[in-house]
Amino acid sequence: MASFNKITLIGHLGNDPDVREVNGKKVANFSLATTEKRGNGEEKTEWFRVAFWERTAEIVEKYLKKGSQVFVEGRLSTREYTDKEGKSRTSLEVLGQSLTLLGSASGGSGGGSSYNSGSTASSSFVADTGAQGDDDLPF
Repeated sequence: MASFNKITLIGHLGNDPDVREVNGKKVANFSLATTEKRGNGEEKTEWFRVAFWERTAEIVEKYLKKGSQVFVEGRLSTREYTDKEGKSRTSLEVLGQSLTLLGSASGGSGGGSSYNSGSTASSSFVADTGAQGDDDLPF
């Protein structure tokens, strides 16, 4: 049986994106906070480490900052590293495949721009131009 690995998140950036080059390819990393309200009124926040590569990393660098609200689709991946004490560690990371900008960091409306990263170079940045009026519908 085939397997499936996909995660969908809506949240706010906890920091400005860290953009750098790895083996000649641009990568943007940021922390994403998702907050869930519980029945008793308490809020629980989960933090996710998110990485976008190449063209999408450029979009992240240009348009996102701490507090930006985004919709992210991707897959979970493990990352192994050595901590400051020399111990081997493993962490989960979201490898982003699709990014939608939902609003501004200041909490205003707007955004709605989407970017889907794919394996082809023909991927493009698509902006939502807003809703059409009834007069513009083709039927």
